[in-house]
Amino acid sequence: MKRFWALGILVGVVLAAWPAAACNVPVFRYALERWPAAPYEVYVFHRGPLSAAHQKTIESLKSSAAVDLSVVDLADQLAEDAAKVWQPHAGAALPWMVVRYPSDRRIPVDAWSGPLADEAAALLVDSPSRQKIARGIIGGDCAVFLLVESGDRAADGAAAGLVEKELKRLQATLELPKPPDGRWDDPVYDAKGPPALKVAFSLVRVSRTDPAERLFVKIIMNSMPGLEGAGGPVLIPVFGRGRALDAWSGRDISKDMIEDACEFLVGPCSCIVKDRTPGLDLLMAVDWDAALAGQKSAVPAVETAPLTGVSAFVAAEKDRAAPWPMRLRILAYAFAAVGAGAVILAVVGIVVWRKARSA
Repeated sequence: MKRFWALGILVGVVLAAWPAAACNVPVFRYALERWPAAPYEVYVFHRGPLSAAHQKTIESLKSSAAVDLSVVDLADQLAEDAAKVWQPHAGAALPWMVVRYPSDRRIPVDAWSGPLADEAAALLVDSPSRQKIARGIIGGDCAVFLLVESGDRAADGAAAGLVEKELKRLQATLELPKPPDGRWDDPVYDAKGPPALKVAFSLVRVSRTDPAERLFVKIIMNSMPGLEGAGGPVLIPVFGRGRALDAWSGRDISKDMIEDACEFLVGPCSCIVKDRTPGLDLLMAVDWDAALAGQKSAVPAVETAPLTGVSAFVAAEKDRAAPWPMRLRILAYAFAAVGAGAVILAVVGIVVWRKARSA
């Protein structure tokens, strides 16, 4: 039996975006070539002139395409959006940095906030695990599964063992969509272009206590209500230009969920519209166009000393409700899309009926 959540999302998006031409390009490859990574919104709040060191840090942030930077002087009249972002942080030690998720996801909480500092700015946009993810995708992986360890060695080991076993099995059994008449029906898509088209997956493990990964982990954990407090390891399939399909924790990390995700990513894209597809672009300092063109410098090498005073860079968390399982979240998107499609069809039907009646 086909996995119902994959069918649900495909049917829902096709109905919502109808009419649209279908194509057999695999989802992971279409996303890599066609879905630009959305930037994170970064606000730097200060009052009066900034020091030379702070100016240097700001310049480093400006050079990253992964962020959309706004430097806000609190001595001036604040724009409405800046005032709204600053309000929960009023009284914080200046200069203060607030990171917001890409606007298309409409996540109401901050991704991260803390004092403006060189090491925080550097680790905000890159880390060793993100380099591994990028190199895996550019090397031809359909997805890189990121396992955020809980600190419980037994639970982390069991989760990693399950993921590795299933990815090895699926890598051997899943097949890429077959192009009609030996050719892909997307006129731009090049099946022979880099990276080599294949079914491949990999696993990257990251510790929550690794100083070089703390900001990255925090951004992930803040992205979904209840994820931080769910306990146990967290598994995130990452594909395309650093897009997280979802995040699972505890019992949600299962054979079926891994298989569902891999089948969906390897399957035909059906011209899925990015902003109607569940998921979140991760904050990664990667020039994806340059990487696909073979430029090794597109994935920066980070060699940073352990973050000193890391607790100063970690915002206090609020208790949140437990996250929805992946299938329920996918179905919610699908039903919303189907509903929109049904409304459109109903309106069209009424208009046609009235015209026929008046003729």
